[in-house]
Amino acid sequence: MKPKSRLYSLVKNWTKKPGLAVKELHQGQLYEVMLQPESQQLEAWAKSQDLSFELALSTKDLVTEFVMLTSLEHATKETVIALIKEGIRAADYWHSFTKPHAIMLAMKVDWLLDTNLMNDFQELLLKCHLPVGLIYVGISDLAQTKQTNQLEEALLQLQRLGILFHLLNFTGQEEECQLMLNHRFTHIHIAGDLIRQAIPGSQCEKKLMALKALIEANDSVSVTGPIKLMHEKSVAEKHAIDCYYGKHIMPAMTLHQVLKMGRSAKQQLAIRQLIKKQSHKE
Repeated sequence: MKPKSRLYSLVKNWTKKPGLAVKELHQGQLYEVMLQPESQQLEAWAKSQDLSFELALSTKDLVTEFVMLTSLEHATKETVIALIKEGIRAADYWHSFTKPHAIMLAMKVDWLLDTNLMNDFQELLLKCHLPVGLIYVGISDLAQTKQTNQLEEALLQLQRLGILFHLLNFTGQEEECQLMLNHRFTHIHIAGDLIRQAIPGSQCEKKLMALKALIEANDSVSVTGPIKLMHEKSVAEKHAIDCYYGKHIMPAMTLHQVLKMGRSAKQQLAIRQLIKKQSHKE
């Protein structure tokens, strides 16, 4: 009984030790085990509970196509780099669990034209070791700039670092089509207002069909959202939009909830039930 008692005491004492965290270092040593104050642990836990991520799902089978960082929607130029760090860390976190999800970082053209911001962004990309295809940059507010040459140079710089692109709020304007000719966009987001107004037989529906054909000719994935009404969801499915997002598709999630999303039939059934429940609330 004595060896067992000793083993029991060792296990009991070990469970009472404070939590340890492994932190990567860049000065000499590779790793260092360090104690974290309880306040920092609580702060990190609270931050991980933020509903910061929105999923875009395939209209055919509800498989996750990519994840969007929602906090970038209201970011300022001063806070965008900190939020981009958060998005890259999230993609790295999912990838480390062998459940990779691509993160889409929506960026205004004004940010891409800022030299200092672009330098900081490229430095972050050079330091991360994620495979190509896990970080997307979505281009927004394209109509508000006339500096097309500078924008194309910024896109080329990111493309050399393995970044793939989304074109957001696509309405078929001339500057959008010209950018599509000069750069490869893996995903093109049709403006949500157009989906909302696409009443059967209307001019908006005809324009939607034309834009869908243009996206297919460009060999890109069609996306729409945010889906706010059941009518918009029906229109997206009727016109075979490849994927969609919004509160009627999937509510915003935490970092860990995204990790739990899977492709099994059981998990997909849980998704459908969640969508149904969300629809009844409206």
